[in-house]
Amino acid sequence: MSSTSIIFFYISTFFIAFLMCIPIGPVNLEIFHNSVKKHYPQAISTAVGASFGDAVWALTAFLGMSPFVSSRYTEAAFLTFAAIITFVLGIIALKETKYIEKKEEEIITKIKRKKKRWAILKGLAMVLVNPLAIISWMIALSILRKFKVYIPSRLNYEAIFFLIVVAGSFSYFFLIIFITNRMKKFFNRTRTTKIIKVLGYLFIGFSFYFLYYAIKLFFFNARLISPDKINLP
Repeated sequence: MSSTSIIFFYISTFFIAFLMCIPIGPVNLEIFHNSVKKHYPQAISTAVGASFGDAVWALTAFLGMSPFVSSRYTEAAFLTFAAIITFVLGIIALKETKYIEKKEEEIITKIKRKKKRWAILKGLAMVLVNPLAIISWMIALSILRKFKVYIPSRLNYEAIFFLIVVAGSFSYFFLIIFITNRMKKFFNRTRTTKIIKVLGYLFIGFSFYFLYYAIKLFFFNARLISPDKINLP
């Protein structure tokens, strides 16, 4: 195995991690939600947690383990949990629109006291409750392997792979925070209230989406992607 192949593998996985974060989902909405409200420490903490969650799924896929997609009941349970998490986040977002007129300092103080310590765990949980992420990584790593772009199954190579996935995911999430910060003059209190309300409804929409597929898995065995059709890396 050439060093060029290993380097190209790491570069590829960085951009794969970055691109996998682009589709709008609960994590993106939560980070944007905090950024709009100028809660940058919470947004960054959530991004860090979500990045580590992405890396966990990526490493799991690399090691060729798929316990969370081997059973439709396990997958359905995770989707149900994801539905509950996103529904609660949506209700919280809608509730917070009522208090947007409070002084910014008071809001920030309250958030720092009650939410900062949980932001990393929130980001981590929001990713780990989505077992579909491992499928995406299985497919991506399988494609790289077919082109003979991969690394040895050794601890040092796997540790670097883990950190690179963290870096790729965090780069995208940080980009969201950076862009929102640069556009902060656009987000006055009226616009912020409207945006947060829309985000709340989107969270609730995602919860029904997860619940819909969980019900299909429980009662109709309608797997989103059949594990036997996936080429493990």
